[in-house]
Amino acid sequence: MLHLLSVESSADVSKLIIYVGLIILLGLLFGRLAEMVKVPAITGYLVAGLFLGPIFKIIDLESIRSLSFLSDIALGFIAFQVGNELWFGKLKKSGMKIVVITIIQALLTSLTVTLLAMIFVDLSVALILGAIAAATAPAPIMIIVKKYRTKGELTDTVLPVVGLDDAVGVILFGILLSIGLSLMGTSTGSLSFGEAMREPMIELGVSVLLGIAIGVISGIAIKSISPNKDRQEKNLIVVTVTVLITTGSAIYLGASPILTPMIAGAVVTNMINKDCYVLEERTIRFFVPPIMIAFFTLAGASLQFDVIIAAGVVGLMYIVGRIIGKMFGSYVGTALMKSSPKVKKYLGITLLPQSGVAIGLSMAAYNAVSPVNMAFALTIQNVVMGSVLFFALVAPVMVKIAFEKSGESQDYNELVKEEKEKAIKRKLAHNQS
Repeated sequence: MLHLLSVESSADVSKLIIYVGLIILLGLLFGRLAEMVKVPAITGYLVAGLFLGPIFKIIDLESIRSLSFLSDIALGFIAFQVGNELWFGKLKKSGMKIVVITIIQALLTSLTVTLLAMIFVDLSVALILGAIAAATAPAPIMIIVKKYRTKGELTDTVLPVVGLDDAVGVILFGILLSIGLSLMGTSTGSLSFGEAMREPMIELGVSVLLGIAIGVISGIAIKSISPNKDRQEKNLIVVTVTVLITTGSAIYLGASPILTPMIAGAVVTNMINKDCYVLEERTIRFFVPPIMIAFFTLAGASLQFDVIIAAGVVGLMYIVGRIIGKMFGSYVGTALMKSSPKVKKYLGITLLPQSGVAIGLSMAAYNAVSPVNMAFALTIQNVVMGSVLFFALVAPVMVKIAFEKSGESQDYNELVKEEKEKAIKRKLAHNQS
């Protein structure tokens, strides 16, 4: 207790508080600048982080690590929102379709990355990289969906796919990590399939049970709120507490900090009525933005340019393979499930973002592989971090364009309509003159 009140500790805390303010302020500024040049605000947040971190080194890595809890909270809110979209009434018709599409795109992405990577690295490393490549980051997708008010079949497909993708990715990672370690041919790597799968299956099981338990309690609490002037405030308290407890409990118990709040969100949305759901969604939308700005700006600040050089040609193969795998895999899955042409064409692009989940899996791979072969462990870590930097900067722009081209971005549609009206008025004015 005395240590917490020491001058040095107080100075560290004050420094972190200043950093949080600086991160949100600069992130907001760069986000606005990005939108002025028709680029998603997320990219602006990431660029702001690059200026604060690797470019000018205003914020050191130790401070960034100390603020990592903000990223955990942000991911919790994002995952909860993804869960809110998983209303069973809407998923009854498309449930099996979503499962098939998710599994096919994940498997083909892993296969493509593995085949390309094994040209330059050992098969064991290629398999682990292939497993990590399947992961998709829900955060950029969710932010763009909310920001540009996307609506339609593509939106209805990508959100549940992203939600399920985390569970599929964890299972796939467990399987391929086991095979990869066995191929390394050492006593440390000779894990049986059952032993390797035990941990990811326990993680999934704990995530599901924890998410359901907390989701039920949260749903009952929201349903019990009386419709008065304090309803929105009380709703915000329940949602915030739910996200914090699910995320914190998941991290503490070794469960998935994304899957757990996502399941809680799905349980809540299926327990409450439409009016409660609309209020809940509106509450989150007004509360979350500062946390999202901090999350993406911190993500940019934590990236390091030297990992691109370290990743080398293997990193390039990973990026190319992942793009091909996501786009081709999504096309095959949607074609088999007879989805509309626009979903076949654009779903793969919307699944390109990769960040938090991939970094978490790469850290797990590093811990498992480093006792066996440190060079292999470093290769995996550098390749994933280098690709995360690439996808963090490029993927949000591609996702935004995909929603615009598919006709599901309401903001873009309104802008096009305004431009057409202005063009007609100019033409009429010209003809009259």
